[in-house]
Amino acid sequence: MLHARAQSTDLIRIDDERLRRAGIAFSQVQAAQSSPEQLRLAGIAVLPANALEVVSAPAAGVVQAVLVQPLQAIAAGAVVLRLHSPQVLEWQRDYLQGRSQLALASDKLARDQALFNEGIIARSRIEETRSAHLQAQAALQERRQLLRLAGIGAGALERITSASALTPEINVVARSAGTVIELPVLPGQRVDAGAPLLKLARSGDLLLELQASRDQAARIAAGNTVRVAGCERAGRVTASSSQVNAANQSVTVRVAMPSASACLRPNQHVEADVTVAAAREGASVPASALLRHQGRDYVMLREAGGVRPVAVTAGQRSGDSISVQGALPPKASVAVQGTAVLKGIWTGFGADAPAPK
Repeated sequence: MLHARAQSTDLIRIDDERLRRAGIAFSQVQAAQSSPEQLRLAGIAVLPANALEVVSAPAAGVVQAVLVQPLQAIAAGAVVLRLHSPQVLEWQRDYLQGRSQLALASDKLARDQALFNEGIIARSRIEETRSAHLQAQAALQERRQLLRLAGIGAGALERITSASALTPEINVVARSAGTVIELPVLPGQRVDAGAPLLKLARSGDLLLELQASRDQAARIAAGNTVRVAGCERAGRVTASSSQVNAANQSVTVRVAMPSASACLRPNQHVEADVTVAAAREGASVPASALLRHQGRDYVMLREAGGVRPVAVTAGQRSGDSISVQGALPPKASVAVQGTAVLKGIWTGFGADAPAPK
């Protein structure tokens, strides 16, 4: 007679003949395959800091016209605003004066060089003239650079030089292609040099800021593949925050998404699948080997003289097999048929293994 021990995992003594008569079959435990797993995380798409560009006023002045609208896509080199700037008018005047001073310095250098070659003037005299010429060149270069930064190109400089066509109006252009996301100025508004005129989001990559639990974050590593529905190219995890959000105890995981502007928009909520390594190694058993008792999973381990209930933690299922964690020795065998009979004996609902019909 076999007596039940409902809460015990001691050996259930049963001989081979009884096992055969009860139709109980065993299968060898296999090593679990360490296949990657998918973590579904929610988050938001954000613009990386290096994708933002501020177009600022090159000189103090008054906004004459705003030529773009918020959320408008613009090309590189597009004119976005026109400014009326007396300061730029002064720069043009200084540029013309600088050209005249350089011309005078060049003529003086040529004369003094000839006199020095004939031995009429001292070396110190020619050195002073050369120094004055270099200073005139540097001053003109500085004034030319100021005008170029103000948006006055080479063609406009030629017109200023040939016809003294000074103008206080300048066109402010965008250096990069992108989308206007902020436009804080209006026509008629006075701005200082360097004041922001608009903020531009350059087209291209986005970042995902995903929220993970602490356990999930511990399994995520830099370089893990991330996929978002609707996006052809996969992203990569770049970093995980070292801090926990005080409000919800989540950890921020940052993901670089290449060419994401084609499928996502800044500040869009997303759900992403992060591919991570398997949580831990274990064993793989047929799904029929698992039995449930008092809220826990067990397998019936074959040992000399009988079988022993062993508590396990079930993991992922793959076809007819399921991965488990538990105290299963290598090459162990577990019951895969007739487990209900063994459970009945174990829990006291069966005193003996029934004979076959």
